[in-house]
Amino acid sequence: MLAHLGANRQGTVAFGDAAVAIPMLEYCAVGVAMGNGSEDIKAMADIVAGDVEEDGLARAFERLGLM
Repeated sequence: MLAHLGANRQGTVAFGDAAVAIPMLEYCAVGVAMGNGSEDIKAMADIVAGDVEEDGLARAFERLGLM
């Protein structure tokens, strides 16, 4: 996607909640684990957001200045 857009990963943010998302969070400039995620993803993330059921995604967007 980045190559297609002619962008670099400096401004990228990835969100995930399971171990399968760890490579994506590692690749992006900022990796955000959701609060309801597994302990392994929360341990490696740059930011741990709140639980999805408690508006964690919206609050993480606000914290990152994305909205």
